[in-house]
Amino acid sequence: MPGRSGEIIFDQRRQPLTLLRLLKSGGAGSVFTLKERPREVAKLYHSAKDVLFYERKLRAMLELQPDLPTLREGGRERVQIAWPTGLLRDCGGRFVGFSMPILDVSATTDLEHVLQERQARVEKLPTGLGAKMTLAANLAATLAALHRCQHYVVDLKPLNVRFYRDSLFIAMLDCDGFSIQGKDERFPAGQVTTDYLAAEFQQRGVTPGEEEAQDRFALAVIVFQLLNSGLHPYAGRPQGGDVPNDLPGRIAARLYPYGRRGISRLLPAPVSGHEMFPPALRDLFDRAFSAQPQRRPSAQEWSSLLMGYAQRSGGQLVACSQDASHQHFAGLPCAACARAGLVARSARVAQQTNGGKGRGRKRKRTRTAQPLRQAAAARPVARPAAPGAAATTSQLPGLGSRVTMAAVGTLVLGWVAGWGMPAWRAYDALPSPGWWDGFELAVQSGMLLLGVLFYILCVPGLIMSRRP
Repeated sequence: MPGRSGEIIFDQRRQPLTLLRLLKSGGAGSVFTLKERPREVAKLYHSAKDVLFYERKLRAMLELQPDLPTLREGGRERVQIAWPTGLLRDCGGRFVGFSMPILDVSATTDLEHVLQERQARVEKLPTGLGAKMTLAANLAATLAALHRCQHYVVDLKPLNVRFYRDSLFIAMLDCDGFSIQGKDERFPAGQVTTDYLAAEFQQRGVTPGEEEAQDRFALAVIVFQLLNSGLHPYAGRPQGGDVPNDLPGRIAARLYPYGRRGISRLLPAPVSGHEMFPPALRDLFDRAFSAQPQRRPSAQEWSSLLMGYAQRSGGQLVACSQDASHQHFAGLPCAACARAGLVARSARVAQQTNGGKGRGRKRKRTRTAQPLRQAAAARPVARPAAPGAAATTSQLPGLGSRVTMAAVGTLVLGWVAGWGMPAWRAYDALPSPGWWDGFELAVQSGMLLLGVLFYILCVPGLIMSRRP
């Protein structure tokens, strides 16, 4: 099959077209610019395996086109949807792909990028509620036009939707992957994304005839994210261990925490501004995420409601008196201010907590180090004696000194005992001992007593001491 720059293909009228620059190559096919038609591109499929299926599907798309014409604004063309304009064939007449209007991708960006305010500011995208409301209304209107033809996106998510940065018009690509209604045949979509998949389809998938219910659910999720700072409607704070941690699990369990009644198992995220939505908007969200799929608002119903808020003449969105960059619903508090205040308070608490932890760590280090310093100060240290004064402190003897003193003490005790007993016997044998004899015996008895006390009190203490 053709797939290189310079190759020739033919349109339905057998007019030759020259492939120029490769713009994109995906799993199913590649997109080339066309030399003879600068406002169109050609998508050529990689494999001939499913060409008969794709040819029938493309014919159905050509026969029933949605009312989404190319818009002209300020001398520029804004393609709303890259819908097929004709079939393409090779030199042998075999189907190879289709042509479609060229969409200025450089002037667009993914809807995903505008959901988070920080990322939007980095990319210089709009962050106000008015701009996001316009995007939501335009997306709903685009889907409503598709649904009137019974065509459905199915794999609808912010990453698959683009918008023009200057006008906020929606730009839809990869339309041959949509679920398409033919005369007597439904051509199903092949992809889904579980974070945007309705509860009834989480296990069994989307079957023919149920695609609109899926589109309605995914549209409501995206609208909720656009109007609530990117917060997914099934994100929240779990209350209990039986709450699924993943979004698909919560969707399957129908744990929508932002409804009028609320649920006990999953609480709303603190940063959510859903309580500052007007009642009509909250009612549509409650219906979209209820346990009854048939109650989900249609794309047209979303478009009608959101367009009323998006139009400046309606006066339903007003500028915030506290911050000119904020907008809020008339008669209701400013959700952006409330969110900013919450973030600021959280930052202060975190700073105080981190500061307290830092001081606590410092005190902890001080408490740990202080005993070490006190122990070092308590250890006796030999200091030089002042002139004319005796040293009042000395080092304790070491292990060798203690052993020596214990041995010497034992010998002295034995010697004193061996010397004193004979002296006593000699004194006792004297017929008439004089005062000198008594004095000599008293000195020997005193020496014996000192030896015994030294041995009993000092030697065991020196031996058992832990000090080196």
